[in-house]
Amino acid sequence: MAGDKTAAGQNACPTNRVLIEGVVKVEISKQVKGKICKLALQGKPCSKIQCEDCPDLTWWDVREVLEEAGTSSSRGLMQEISNKLRKAGEKAKKDKKLSDDLSRVHKLARQLYNRGKEDYQKLKKISKAIESW
Repeated sequence: MAGDKTAAGQNACPTNRVLIEGVVKVEISKQVKGKICKLALQGKPCSKIQCEDCPDLTWWDVREVLEEAGTSSSRGLMQEISNKLRKAGEKAKKDKKLSDDLSRVHKLARQLYNRGKEDYQKLKKISKAIESW
């Protein structure tokens, strides 16, 4: 568990599980929290951070770290933007121009999200190239 190595030979995220008031809580170091936030800001999805970089943590642990840091994964941000635009669009159905503007903003947000995914793939290739060098 804590400190184990993953199949790829990388160090897993060291964690301590503590029983608090009958609930198992995870103690995550500042270093690991920083790593999680950095990966999320680079565009890596929470599920991949959990599986590949921190297998000792659950998806919810990773999500909680990002919530505490006041950030989100790219996908989480896109979902939040989409939901807010959808709610605003429902209220603005009578105003055609506003509805069109909201639709345009949604398309732009989707483009940013897709570019972020592409950039993440590029960063991943660059990181692998540097590691193998």
